[in-house]
Amino acid sequence: MKNRGYIIFIFLFLPVLLSAEYFFVAVLGKNTGYTEQLMVSKSKLGHLETPIKKAWKEGYRITDISHSPRRWSVVLSKGTGVGKQLYIHRRLMSDFQSAIRHQLARGYKVVNIENGVGEWVALLEKGTPLKKTHITVTRDSSTMEALIKKEKAKGFDIIDIEAAEGYWVALFAQNTGYTALHYAILENWKELAALIAKKWEAGYRIVNLEYGTNNWFFIYAKVKHPQAELYIRRHNHDTFRSSIRKYWKEGYRITDLAEGRK
Repeated sequence: MKNRGYIIFIFLFLPVLLSAEYFFVAVLGKNTGYTEQLMVSKSKLGHLETPIKKAWKEGYRITDISHSPRRWSVVLSKGTGVGKQLYIHRRLMSDFQSAIRHQLARGYKVVNIENGVGEWVALLEKGTPLKKTHITVTRDSSTMEALIKKEKAKGFDIIDIEAAEGYWVALFAQNTGYTALHYAILENWKELAALIAKKWEAGYRIVNLEYGTNNWFFIYAKVKHPQAELYIRRHNHDTFRSSIRKYWKEGYRITDLAEGRK
């Protein structure tokens, strides 16, 4: 009787379980300026500290931080032109904002934000071509969209966004080098993939992909000299890493990491 109930459960809910399965996405481009690149993944954020310090000594700089179930991943690259670099993490949003303001006052620019298992993470650096940078925090997407328009009017481009724990956190910067920049919020990957293809044809390139609150957030822009760009999407992390290594050999470099469920 138990086996029969189990079979019925699988029959009814397997499609739901499969559709909820996480997948990994990497955006890669050519002629990024990155001469070498590596990706390190660990189960806990604290476990990244030692390999990051080692990579920093070898001339690498962090170019992306991402969290997915059971792992944190960091992309490190050479040829960035970045000088000093650090990352901070806090659990409370108020502490996170305060820590960022402290580093901005010291001359750092915030260039990446991420959330995972209760930790808010910000990557900050000196030597970036970006000028002024700051984050804004809201509780709903409609307020965030109004803020994006307001920041755009002041000359700030949105370059990263994170939706988690009831917050929308957006990162804005001046002097991004983009000649045009837009964003879209989409319900599923199928819609997102179709829009990416359409924007590629129009000469745009991917700035940032984020999944949160059951939606995809897509930031795309035009640059003066657009280069070849592609993305890979895999459900298995080992296969995902293998595909990345393949494209590294062909001269591509990771420009963004993302993960989602639909």
